[in-house]
Amino acid sequence: MATFTCTRCGKCCISLGRHIRIERSLSPVQHYVRNAISGEIMMVTIHPDKRALFSEKPGEGWCPFLRRDQDGLFSCTIYENRPAICRDFRCLTMVITGPDGTEAAQVVGKATIITRDTVLEELWNSLKKQVPAGDPGWLLHMQKGLVAQGYTLEPLT
Repeated sequence: MATFTCTRCGKCCISLGRHIRIERSLSPVQHYVRNAISGEIMMVTIHPDKRALFSEKPGEGWCPFLRRDQDGLFSCTIYENRPAICRDFRCLTMVITGPDGTEAAQVVGKATIITRDTVLEELWNSLKKQVPAGDPGWLLHMQKGLVAQGYTLEPLT
């Protein structure tokens, strides 16, 4: 069985914490959880490899099943049987569409690109070097640079 470890910010799972609540515990490893948005209740089981990690207290306001491991990475202790809201959530801040109209890349966090398009990745990194991500004109700079090469950058807000 695969388990999830987020190598990025963990903010998506942290932010879901306000919507995922343990409704009732059947044992230290089995819990009924409620999705506060849909009202869905389901039973989840802590993954055997994550049980020691789950026994530690979660961060304030985090999803009750999210933990930070000894390496500082975020881990979902119920990844295999997580609620639908978690399965459907996309931790993206922007999407880049290619000249052919299909999704060419995803942007997570402030400015991390995920793509298999090496030309786009080089263009993205070059544009990022020109204007820092915190600069007020950064987004417009990135959009103009991508459009000039046939790409479209759509913020997801």
